[in-house]
Amino acid sequence: MNNDRRLLLVCIVVIIGLIGCNIYLNNQNHKLQNSNETASNNNETSNKESNTSKELEYDCSFTRTYRVVDLLDGYIAEVPELSYVVVDSYQSHGAFTHIIPTRLKKELTEDKYYEFTYTIKGTGIINDISDALSYISSTELANQSNRENPKLQVSLEIKETDKQGMGQIQEPICKGK
Repeated sequence: MNNDRRLLLVCIVVIIGLIGCNIYLNNQNHKLQNSNETASNNNETSNKESNTSKELEYDCSFTRTYRVVDLLDGYIAEVPELSYVVVDSYQSHGAFTHIIPTRLKKELTEDKYYEFTYTIKGTGIINDISDALSYISSTELANQSNRENPKLQVSLEIKETDKQGMGQIQEPICKGK
């Protein structure tokens, strides 16, 4: 009986020691992850600040594949030359509205895949796809003088594709000089 108590006491001490080691290692792991995330966030912030503070010269293009989810036929935009469609891309886990020239909308069909090729020309700042979309232009808008930045224009070409899944094109935004 005395041996049983000793064995039970040793088991309890070992279990408490293992639990304590596990808690300690988890805390150290979380501290390491947090310091890595902080360093990564600081790098991203400094990269964004350096990108946003300096205008670059663009003369390049990139392509992305999207599936058209909805053509938003009932929606009337403020500018009749521009329309919106809802698209999603492979593994994006969400759809978003994409501005396009109205003349291109007539060529699209819901639930089909298309390659959107963006051509960027001029001087300005583009950090992400929303920046590129804000400069979408069309020949119908070229004569209007109220564009945000007449020095930078993004033109869009859309063509149907049969590429799906991993075969889709998801190029990064081209870099300015």
